[in-house]
Amino acid sequence: MLILELEKRTDIKHCITVIDNGGTKLCVYEAEDFRWLTFGDTVIQGVMSVSRPELLLSPVSQAFLMCFLQAKPNYSLLNLGLGTGAIERAFQYLCDKQLINLSAMKSIELSPTVTECVQRFFHLPPSDIDIADALSYINTVTQQYDVISLDFCFDNAEDDFLLQGDFLKQASDVLSESGELLFNYCPYSEAALVELLKLLKRDFISVTVVEFYDLKNIVIKVSKTPSRAFKQEEFESHPVTKAVTTGKGMGIRKIYQF
Repeated sequence: MLILELEKRTDIKHCITVIDNGGTKLCVYEAEDFRWLTFGDTVIQGVMSVSRPELLLSPVSQAFLMCFLQAKPNYSLLNLGLGTGAIERAFQYLCDKQLINLSAMKSIELSPTVTECVQRFFHLPPSDIDIADALSYINTVTQQYDVISLDFCFDNAEDDFLLQGDFLKQASDVLSESGELLFNYCPYSEAALVELLKLLKRDFISVTVVEFYDLKNIVIKVSKTPSRAFKQEEFESHPVTKAVTTGKGMGIRKIYQF
């Protein structure tokens, strides 16, 4: 698996820059065709192909392409958390190739240091980025979006804001009637996952869960209207998917729909 291989190379030999402003430490690494980012440890925050920056290289980010199975003339996107700009690069590429039409794409990132790093080292296309806390920002949004994507990851109940407060209700209100929320989730306990699914069914009608080989993480897609059956073969052969993945399989183990 690519991420595991790159973790072995996350060392001083492959480090091309360190950014330390006293509060946030960022390290950028490069080996062969890959460039990746950490927050000063060995946990990879995102990876990019230098020769083909538009590619989505992680199974989690690839699964976010599910939102385009719902054929629409236009998509408006709210991306909570910039990461290394993978979503922005891939979706802008799809738009440039006229495979999708983006009426709006807004990204929210808490750290200006991360934003500057991604602009400098990760080929971030011209983007509408607000420097803000995503959880606070969702409470202020007046525009509705067709897609909300969220790629935070936490491994304990204390940090799991999805089980706290009104985030899911606020996200539901920000979505258009046929809109979809997609997010990365790391089930740190069976009880937490069960509680999350209950909360999702409270605010949404359709829930799709994608499980991967070799990953603890899952991707969840929810919507306020019924969704048609998800077919993995259709997804992997879709023109949008083929345009921004390597075609070597997406590592999907199983799909659950509720």
